[in-house]
Amino acid sequence: MSAEGLKNAVLEATRREAGQIVAQARAVAQQDGKQAAEQVERGAADTLEQARLQAAREREQALAALEREQRLATLAAKNTLLERAFARAAEGFRALPLDRLRALYRGELAAIDLEEASLRVPRGAKAEFEALVAGRARVEEDPALQAGYIVQRSDFRLDMSLAARLEGIRAELRPRIAELLFGAVG
Repeated sequence: MSAEGLKNAVLEATRREAGQIVAQARAVAQQDGKQAAEQVERGAADTLEQARLQAAREREQALAALEREQRLATLAAKNTLLERAFARAAEGFRALPLDRLRALYRGELAAIDLEEASLRVPRGAKAEFEALVAGRARVEEDPALQAGYIVQRSDFRLDMSLAARLEGIRAELRPRIAELLFGAVG
């Protein structure tokens, strides 16, 4: 073979080899491109799923916050109604006819040992209570009392003021009111 033939043979072999290398490079580039595209698609799908899950969590949190606000508003409204009911009860007690109050107090005070006791009463009610206890206790006016009385001795204190009576009623009714307002628990 001549030098020219050898040169042409080497060039031809180099072209074939270069063609194979280019074909392989194209195949690898296509495979890499395909893998990159798949990876981008998976990443995009993952990002989309994460965004969907985050949006769902935020939606649930927003709904929970709204429900909580609604429950608080409902509770506030119910408490307002309850306070109005107790205010009406207090007004009703204060508006009782004097003979009914006198009979109530007389019955309660008759059952109490008033020896060495002081009886605190609302302003302006001293004479009425002095008549009810008939000297069995010292009667003193207490401007803080709206209605009712407080018996105090060295060994006990009995608060029968309007505020204490209403608080006793509240405590007694609290479980029933809670059940009415919030439903049965347990």
